[in-house]
Amino acid sequence: MSSTSEVEQTAIPAQRGGVPRFHYPLPMPEVSHVPMDAAAQAQAWKESYGFPELSPEPRCFPGTVLAWCLGRFSTPESSKAVLRGLGCLGEWLFVIDDDVLDHPEARSRASEVIRLVGQIAHVVESPGYRVPKNASPLVAAVHDVMEQLRAECTPTQVARLSAGIRSFLASAVHKIHLDDPDEDEYLALRIHDIGGCAFAAMIEMCGPAPIPDEDWNAPAVQAIIECAALLCGVENDVVSYHKEKAEGQTSPNFVGVLQATRQLSFDQAVTAAIETRDRLMLLFLRLRERLMSTAEPPLQHLIERLGQFIIANTEINMCAPRYTPSAAQRFALEDVVKTPACWAPSLSITTTSPLPYPSISWWWDHC
Repeated sequence: MSSTSEVEQTAIPAQRGGVPRFHYPLPMPEVSHVPMDAAAQAQAWKESYGFPELSPEPRCFPGTVLAWCLGRFSTPESSKAVLRGLGCLGEWLFVIDDDVLDHPEARSRASEVIRLVGQIAHVVESPGYRVPKNASPLVAAVHDVMEQLRAECTPTQVARLSAGIRSFLASAVHKIHLDDPDEDEYLALRIHDIGGCAFAAMIEMCGPAPIPDEDWNAPAVQAIIECAALLCGVENDVVSYHKEKAEGQTSPNFVGVLQATRQLSFDQAVTAAIETRDRLMLLFLRLRERLMSTAEPPLQHLIERLGQFIIANTEINMCAPRYTPSAAQRFALEDVVKTPACWAPSLSITTTSPLPYPSISWWWDHC
């Protein structure tokens, strides 16, 4: 395992043109398996609810990106039934994110969005929920997903997932209405808006056994989960800034927040955002090193796969039409970790002191 001291210390400027590159200091593992069967089942499930295909680009075969992400989260020994359920949940998350929460008209339809989100939040926490005949497909589908996972996972694991989904929904709704946030306010929301806690619960469900409460709730474990989530959120903001503007999205983006709060140009804001991402990466490495030395296998699985979650986020940025519309600029998923051009050669900064944000500075107390 690499330590912080082994990270290259040559500063680089923010990349110009094309998809921005990010540095990953640890060895980048290839995917041990790609559960295409689970992804195909999830694709059929999505079609059964009439959800639209969000990535119709011919080169992006249906289910491929989803299968790749499931492979990053799991091992060949992971339950096939759990992988199917998580695949369905992944499809559902893409639909509600694009069609509801990030829709250009989300702010003007706030009442409708809040009513739907409130119902979904109740459904994911209610094992006895009876779906009305006139229910939205989004409600019926998420109920189906949660029932699949309740049949395969422990009540504690399902509760962790439900809490993660609730945080995702609440933060996404909050972000729709967020005008002129400061940097701390925005980052505190972005941790959950990207679904970080839900993804951590999904990773745990793919592990060898449930993680005990005393480990899951330990401050250092919660810090590394939130750190990985926010790191990915900042990456996505840098990559998707122009996509969001082109689609007319009104919710804030970290690049735009930096421009407003620090009076920066676009290029300066991208540089600052990448520096923030890289300081989070340095923290992730330190938390990882501290935790892995004493972690039992279930927690080791979570920590190791959080690293792969970061890699998967970059792979999706490189390969998914939603982030890279031009097929000519897109890589095959299996080629990203093997291609140096996909990655920055080093971190942009070496500072290991806490970031100056009250919402997250406590993370550094646990490394």
